[in-house]
Amino acid sequence: MTRSMARELGADGIRVNVISPGFTLSEGVRSNPVYTTAVTSGIAAMRAINGDQTPDDLVGTVIFFASPASDFITGQTLVVDGGMAMN
Repeated sequence: MTRSMARELGADGIRVNVISPGFTLSEGVRSNPVYTTAVTSGIAAMRAINGDQTPDDLVGTVIFFASPASDFITGQTLVVDGGMAMN
């Protein structure tokens, strides 16, 4: 969908990119009793960058895509997950 939209909207100067976050400890996740410390620490251990991902870890990526530094990037998915899914 991202690539299709990028192709369709590129002529209008519209860039379409996606941020694909890993498991993020948001307030909603923290308040859900299903996600215990054991579960979240197990997920954190599977990452190349060991630790919990928080919403703040996504801010730099959002700023990058909104900045002129990414003006010639479209149709891309950027995985921000601390190296959990290295493709």
